[in-house]
Amino acid sequence: MAKVRNLATSSHVLFVNSQGVKAQGSLVRLTRQMVVFEVYNPYSIVQLSEVLSELRIQQGDRQTYKGRAVITNLVNTGLMLIVSASLVDPWSDLKDLKPGPVLRSYVNGFVVDWEMATSRLKQPYQLAVTNLRNYLQELSRWLEHWESEAGVHDPSTESPLVEDFVNDVDRETEPRLTTLYGEFEEASHGIERKVVPYHRSFAQRELHPLMMSSPFMNRAFNKPLGYAGDFEMVRMMLSPPYEGGNTFSKLLNASALRHEAPAAHRNRIDLLEKSLSQETQRVLSNRSADNKDDQATGSADALDDRGRRIQVMNLGCGPAVEIKQFAKSEPASSQVDFDLIDFNPQTLQHVHDFLIPEVQAVRPDTVIKTEQRSVHELIQMSVEGNGKQSSSESSPESSSGESPEDDQPKYDMVYCAGLFDYFRDTTCGFLIELFYSWTKPGGLVLVTNVTPNHSSRAIMGMILDWNLELRDESTMRSLAPDLGQQKTYIDKTGVNVFLEIRKPAR
Repeated sequence: MAKVRNLATSSHVLFVNSQGVKAQGSLVRLTRQMVVFEVYNPYSIVQLSEVLSELRIQQGDRQTYKGRAVITNLVNTGLMLIVSASLVDPWSDLKDLKPGPVLRSYVNGFVVDWEMATSRLKQPYQLAVTNLRNYLQELSRWLEHWESEAGVHDPSTESPLVEDFVNDVDRETEPRLTTLYGEFEEASHGIERKVVPYHRSFAQRELHPLMMSSPFMNRAFNKPLGYAGDFEMVRMMLSPPYEGGNTFSKLLNASALRHEAPAAHRNRIDLLEKSLSQETQRVLSNRSADNKDDQATGSADALDDRGRRIQVMNLGCGPAVEIKQFAKSEPASSQVDFDLIDFNPQTLQHVHDFLIPEVQAVRPDTVIKTEQRSVHELIQMSVEGNGKQSSSESSPESSSGESPEDDQPKYDMVYCAGLFDYFRDTTCGFLIELFYSWTKPGGLVLVTNVTPNHSSRAIMGMILDWNLELRDESTMRSLAPDLGQQKTYIDKTGVNVFLEIRKPAR
């Protein structure tokens, strides 16, 4: 079945997103590699690189697919959201089919689909994939032999000898592997969007049997929590790179973590730590100056402000490693209260199990509260004007953007790092406006994004189904151009772009 045309009006798609929300859409186009469907929903029901764990394609009375799909592209027309997704699991359209004309038509459709897919593959791309596969294949076989000869897996072999073996092999094999990765990236440039699914399917079919031995690549592709970049992937990016069951998997894992995107993530954490420290010092400095003025004039505000704590909110917090680093390096972090919001319960449990104890061990007065809430919920509550708070530990803000306690903006700083990589401009602009309304006069809104300049786009998109919304400085400034005093900058890796919006002081 190369392509479904003249779809019946009963053809539709049912799915459950990574947050457990059920939804449905109208089927637009279907191939063996991908599905395109329309969703009529005013809220942010799906995001890029999200796994739809229970996607069903219904064509008339027949269910032709039931399994996982990964979002590869989103187009917001204003009236609807057009969703493209790659199909991960085997099809179910042959179930209960008996020999005869119907079965033969499906087999013929498979042959036609294969011929069409093969004919649309660019030769340079095929060559790049084949060269990369051949190198990895031969390297795996060679290492398997030499591991046996060197006794790498012998329980009596000392650990330093194993590490030296891996380091020596990595030093000699990495340059060629880096060159092959570069050739693959170059061959992927300029591939038309309509034939990307065929190229993606070919690369995954040829390379996955080898590359999925890397723990990092395996998790990036399979997305066990329903989305890319989860807290375990962050741990991998910050840990020694040689993870895996044998030398080959360790080398592949290290090669994946050398790409620009993981390196940029590590640098982003450092910059977030710096921003937290700067904002903390700003608030303390302003408070000291205000108290001196109030004392000079005899105002009672000096006593009221003296005990006020610094309030910071982070949406899409993940493991929040920057807060751990901030607590260790900045004594004034003991005067900060954090509200951390994330939609994923496993992530918030990780925060409770690891981040909070580590922070309290060095700064027992630092307060960290968590709340489980999704972007979808935030937007829905704001649009519908529903100020109901969840029953979790903290209540960041009402949907109107005001503190439920005093109807005033609450936070000295609101930041969101990494979430915008997966949402369209409209959603990001709405979130920035929401953040701005939550921020006190003089406070800071900080958001980040990945730029179009990073060199791992094909590896991430074609092989790992890890697609991002890429933005430059100009695009970031266009998300909410009328708010506050704006500044954008790109970090030293060239991969992270930051947008800072300062709310004017009263």
